Amino acid sequence: PMRLHSVLGNTQRLDGGAMFGNCPRAVWEKWCPPDDRHRIDLACRALLVQDDSGRNILLEAGIGAFFEPKLRDRFGVVESTHVLIEHLAALGVEPSDVDVVVLSHLHFDHAGG
Repeated sequence: PMRLHSVLGNTQRLDGGAMFGNCPRAVWEKWCPPDDRHRIDLACRALLVQDDSGRNILLEAGIGAFFEPKLRDRFGVVESTHVLIEHLAALGVEPSDVDVVVLSHLHFDHAGG
């Protein structure tokens, strides 16, 4: 049977105004409070599909852990380790076990890992 796993990746903080666009800050900050730099917490998750033939298909690769400290701070990347790989390992999946990676687009928070 096919199995689906939501896999936690690295988290980051990005500007709340940029994320919510035309929605006024007074509306979104009530349930998504920004930090002192006006950034909100965002989680990057991937979807691991284990299909009937035994293939591991990973949808999105997350942020990863390649940023130098200055860029990590600029882009609000919280962790210095590759969280997605750690959570895949907890499911018994190593990077070499992934047969297919599907990326929705090439922004670093989707394709950086």
